[in-house]
Amino acid sequence: MIFSYLTLILVVAAFASIVASTFCVVEGNQASTDTNAAVAMISILFIVMAVLFGFFVYRRGAPLSVATIVGVIGIVICLFIGLNWHPIYLSSQVWMWIIGAYILVASVAPVWILLQPRDYLSSFLLYAMMVIAAVGVIGAGFTGWYDNMTVNAATGAPASLGYVFPALFVTIACGAISGFHSLVGSGTTAKQLNRERDAKPIAYGGMLIECALALVSLCAVGYIWNDYVDGLRTPTSVFATGISRMVATIPGLEGTQTTVSSLLVLTVSVFCLTSLDTATRLARYMFQEFWLEPGQTAKDATGFKAVLCNPVVATGITVVLGVGLGLGGYSTIWPLFGAANQLLAALALLAVCAWLGNIGKNNKMFYIPMLFMLVVTLVSLGQTAMAKVTAITTSGVTVAPVVQLVLAAILFLLALVLAVEGCQVIFGKKKPANA
Repeated sequence: MIFSYLTLILVVAAFASIVASTFCVVEGNQASTDTNAAVAMISILFIVMAVLFGFFVYRRGAPLSVATIVGVIGIVICLFIGLNWHPIYLSSQVWMWIIGAYILVASVAPVWILLQPRDYLSSFLLYAMMVIAAVGVIGAGFTGWYDNMTVNAATGAPASLGYVFPALFVTIACGAISGFHSLVGSGTTAKQLNRERDAKPIAYGGMLIECALALVSLCAVGYIWNDYVDGLRTPTSVFATGISRMVATIPGLEGTQTTVSSLLVLTVSVFCLTSLDTATRLARYMFQEFWLEPGQTAKDATGFKAVLCNPVVATGITVVLGVGLGLGGYSTIWPLFGAANQLLAALALLAVCAWLGNIGKNNKMFYIPMLFMLVVTLVSLGQTAMAKVTAITTSGVTVAPVVQLVLAAILFLLALVLAVEGCQVIFGKKKPANA
């Protein structure tokens, strides 16, 4: 639970930073500033619309089919208003704390108020984005691709960007395997299913869509690789710029790049916000459970434990930790988050493998992916820790690298402990007391 909680803090930090970067003022670039302001306005309107959607569907019994049609029309209206009227221009740090306040409220509110209706309406944005991305990728395939390579100016040889192992396997996350998905699947998704048989199409189908999204994201990066290495680094900007440029190469769609880019940035921001408040909600559950005995609920806690188990207090502590860590920027958080997320995936495989073995089911199909992900992520965390030690020794002691070094070391040690415990259960050296 400590490992999972720390990973969720990194999720909050990383995604809050990404969302803030899509809303904030960009110094020296008025076009990007206006685009970000439009996305911020559309996102605010979208949240308001989602709350209204949930109210009418869950509290007034509005038919879902009618509400869906109205909701989709509402999305179009939000887009139109936001693109033409966006008066809010704030810095990244101000947006970080606004986002912190938002997820504080969103993660303690009942799911029917915001989480369910917003996620439902967001799915239509996702489908639209996937269709636009597919059109762009396929269409641009007939109009030409960039073929750029980073070259070392001194030697003329291709410049090294580091080793493929383990970076590749902690960079490509949700499109292949993701620990955060395992927490969401067990922490919120499973509790919202009408029937158990819905689990397979929702879970497996969702991961197939993630895989398709990963592929079109890879195409977007490849298409604008030269701009990427020249400084276009924010994931949202890379994706939106790449896909919108591909769409704009298609005859008849030459003037659509700005609109398509804004739509794509909005869609990514919406799903980042979804990840944010879901992660905060899950982290709040875990923080509360730290202070409870097995079988207890927050209502059973007394004294200081009752205070720490209070939903608002637990959420507030989580938000402050996550947003405070994320103020250092996306680029400083992501390497550590990527390794922690994929390590959590390895531990999820380990847990399921141990559970299947303990009830007498075949679990051997888990051995290779579980071992591979453990090795990959432990090596990556080790590299991150060494890089932070080097940064501290060469540049002096500052807060950000010290915090990241401590987190990397804690995650590494916790993972080793869990791996040893899991292997003891799996291979029969130690059985649980209730086996």
